Amino acid sequence: MRFLSFIEPILARLAGFIMVLLVLSLMIFLLARVVPGDPARMALGPSATQEQVAELRLEMGLDEPILTQYVAYMGRALQGDLGRSITSGRPVLSDIADFLPATLELVLVTVFLMVIIAIPLGVLTARHRDRWIDNSGRLFSLIGVTIPSFLFAIGLQLLAANFFPDWPILGRVDYRLSPPDGPTGLLLIDSIVHGRADVFLDALQHLAFPALALAMSGIGQVTRITRSAMIENQRKDHVLTLRSFGVPDRVIVFRYLLKLSSVAPLTIMGLEFASLIGNAFVVEMVFGWGGFASYGLTAILQKDLNALMAVVLISGLFFIVANLVIDVVLSVIDPRQRRRAAA
Repeated sequence: MRFLSFIEPILARLAGFIMVLLVLSLMIFLLARVVPGDPARMALGPSATQEQVAELRLEMGLDEPILTQYVAYMGRALQGDLGRSITSGRPVLSDIADFLPATLELVLVTVFLMVIIAIPLGVLTARHRDRWIDNSGRLFSLIGVTIPSFLFAIGLQLLAANFFPDWPILGRVDYRLSPPDGPTGLLLIDSIVHGRADVFLDALQHLAFPALALAMSGIGQVTRITRSAMIENQRKDHVLTLRSFGVPDRVIVFRYLLKLSSVAPLTIMGLEFASLIGNAFVVEMVFGWGGFASYGLTAILQKDLNALMAVVLISGLFFIVANLVIDVVLSVIDPRQRRRAAA
């Protein structure tokens, strides 16, 4: 019974997320086809004849009613066929297999930086409320939230050019190194699997600045939310009771308060992870990263319908997975979340 009470809300949320993903895919499909510009003409270029354009439109099914096109596309997508990109000329699934690991690795390192920087900083500022540490931490978080990530990216490049000229600022790995082939496409993991310490260290250097630039906004948000939650929960009756019994402040903070205050920061980090999968294109462009987000931007500019739909579906899928993981983690950390979901 306890297992059913735990899993039923998760399954209900999953069903709701799938419906949202279907509605999102339909909206993007309709919008992509009413935006000015003929995909067939853009694929063939201005020198193509009308006969060639008409032939490609027929091949792409663009002469069919929009809803018929959507049903046909989703039917193929459920079978693992996301179509062919008119920009690269390759199957979209192959493009995604090449581009997605780069962005996924960047985003995972970004979220890791949020965890190891923002949460300790939020705890530290809450413990030293209204002192110079708190004021400095709040200023740092305000800078992170208000300054766009691309400015941080350019600033880090200028910093490297002036003070660290040997630090890599473009690409994922040095061109003189041959990265291992698979199995995940994530260079840090693949280099460990293949025992390539040189590739691991070089890939880590290449990741440092893009991940930091991408993480600054999330670090600012999570720091502020963690600080606010810690200060609010310090006034709870059970915390005051623990203090009255002489429980050390360190134990109260790290055993009770941090767990109680982790709900909002974990939610923000999960949503940041999902959103950055499709929104990291500016930082990717600055650092020449060439990942999934840049691929999605190219699909939008070229009106590459199959690639655009695949990017939206996969980005939506990451939102679903991130929200489900957040729900599971919060249900384990805070039983009140589980009881609220079951009700």
